[in-house]
Amino acid sequence: MSATAIPNNGLPTEPDTVTKEWTHGMGETEVHEWGGLKSDIEDKYEERKSAAEAGENIANIIYKNQRGRATLLVRLGRQGNIIANRPADVSVIEELYAVDIIRDISAAPYWATTVGGKGLPLSDDQIAFVRNCAERNLTSTEITSAQVQAGLAAATYAWANWSKGMKELWWAMTHGVTSYYETGLVLRRSEIGLSTSQINASFTGVNTVVTDPVFNSPMDNLIELPDGEWLYRPPLAEHLGRGKWRITQEWHWAEAWSIVYGGTFNGSF
Repeated sequence: MSATAIPNNGLPTEPDTVTKEWTHGMGETEVHEWGGLKSDIEDKYEERKSAAEAGENIANIIYKNQRGRATLLVRLGRQGNIIANRPADVSVIEELYAVDIIRDISAAPYWATTVGGKGLPLSDDQIAFVRNCAERNLTSTEITSAQVQAGLAAATYAWANWSKGMKELWWAMTHGVTSYYETGLVLRRSEIGLSTSQINASFTGVNTVVTDPVFNSPMDNLIELPDGEWLYRPPLAEHLGRGKWRITQEWHWAEAWSIVYGGTFNGSF
């Protein structure tokens, strides 16, 4: 039975119809519906709009008038706190992306690996010497010549004394292989709420290595993050329309970030 308007008192407080919808990972939402005279529905529309602007958990309001009979649909924000440390009207979506990072060939882990018979790992001085020779397009004969040696390094760096690992790096550089692919990760957290939602994404620690992020969604049961360091990037705010906003935060992963970001990638001096 539909709710009945009380004479001279407008529509009842409770809606004629309440529709509930539950979505896994998103929680429960409600839609309240009133029907009645145009004037009464217009009053209820203004009432609900004022409540939304005052901070009540209302996502959007739809008023419809047809031949003097009007209806009002009020869609509430998410009900119930299913995400730890987040308000009830905030939904959290977390995604993990793999991205390609192009780095200098000399930074490849191969040259820092112990491989029998190849003279690996290479020292910083060896890598610098090989790069100098490759960038100057020197042949093996030129590398060995006394004149070149005097300008680059001690005689022990003559071609005949190069390790197999040094020759492999030189061959790669002189044949156009100057970079290699490394895999990075991007953890993206999007929080969707109303303009009154208390999300409060912070700029503290932007562009520095921070404490490892933890999942706030069911993804915690799906994947385990690798060891390494996470660089926190600036949060973003996007207006989605109908009173909704999306706040996005990102953390970028690497095995080690440079010391300029507060990471551990640095030489031994």
